[in-house]
Amino acid sequence: MSQNKLSHNPPNWYALRVRPNAEKAAAEYLRLAGLEEFLPLARTRRNWSDRVKLLDIPLFPGYLFCRVSLDIPYRIVDTPGVIGFVGFHGTPEPIPAVEIDAVKRMLDARRRLRCMALLREGQRIEVRDGPLAGLQGVLARIKNENHLVVHLHLLQRSVAVELEGDAVIPYA
Repeated sequence: MSQNKLSHNPPNWYALRVRPNAEKAAAEYLRLAGLEEFLPLARTRRNWSDRVKLLDIPLFPGYLFCRVSLDIPYRIVDTPGVIGFVGFHGTPEPIPAVEIDAVKRMLDARRRLRCMALLREGQRIEVRDGPLAGLQGVLARIKNENHLVVHLHLLQRSVAVELEGDAVIPYA
C-alpha cells in the first residue's frame, strides 16, 4: 500500500517584481496575508523649493522579498501590485538567506545605502546624471574607486574622471 505524502520544503526567500511605486502597498498586503515579507528601505533627502524632507524609499525599486514555501499554494501573484516572481524560464529562483541577512545587517548599521547597477572593470558605461550625463566610456577601477575612462583613439590618450557608482549605467 502506498502512502501519499506531501513534501514540505522549508520556506525560502524569493524576489517579487512589483509595479512602480507599489512596493510598500504590496508588502503590506503580503504582511496582512500572514506572509513574511522584507522591503528594504533607504533613507534619502529630497529637496523641494521650500523645504528638505527625509523619505524612506525602496532600496531596490520595483522589487520586494517574500519568504514562503512554494509547496503551499499561496496566491502571491494575485496580490495587488505584484507582477510575479523573479527567476529563470518562469521558475521562481530562491535567494540564499545569507544574502537577505547581509542586506538586513547593512540596514541595521544605519549607514547610507544606495542600489547600483552591477558593473565590471572594462565594461562600457554611460553617465546618467550630472554635468557629464550622456558621456560614454569604459569603467576602470583605480584604488577601490570608480573612474570613467574616455579613450581618445586619435590621440592615443585617455582621460579619467571619478564618479559615484550610481551615476553610471551599463552601455551595450
